[in-house]
Formats: sequence, structure tokens, C-alpha cells
Amino acid sequence: MTVNDDRQASLSNDEQQSLSPLRIAGWVGVVVATPFFLWVPLGFISFIPSMIDVFGIVGVRIPAAFTIAGLLLAAVGFHRIE
Repeated sequence: MTVNDDRQASLSNDEQQSLSPLRIAGWVGVVVATPFFLWVPLGFISFIPSMIDVFGIVGVRIPAAFTIAGLLLAAVGFHRIE
């Protein structure tokens, strides 16, 4: 068995365990971060109120914290050790 065979075996194991708790946490992180990613460009084109209009300059930390938390959760959830 070579190194490539081991990698292919680990990939097939990952495909079989696609709904592991970490993978679900990764998708939860993506779902948490996505609305804030969409809010920024939509707020710039005045389609919806911008984050600064809603939260103020100091309050922008709140959506930023949710976005960063979602991205960190997604990074942990989708990380694969090879």
C-alpha cells in the first residue's frame, strides 16, 4: 500500500462520513456568516440599510463578531487532517 492509496482510502472514508458532527458544525458556520457577507454589498448599493445605519460605527463590531465566529466554526468543521 502506497501513500496515494492511503489518501484515497481516507478520502473515501470522508465521503462515507459526510454528516459527521464537525461537518455539520462547518455548515452551521457557513450559514451564520453568509447573511453578513451578503449584507455588505447590498448595503453599499442602498438595496437595504447598511450595517453602519443599523449598528452605528461602534456597533459594527457585533456583525463582525458573528461573521468571524461563523468563519472560524466553518474552518474547524471543514478541516481535514491528511
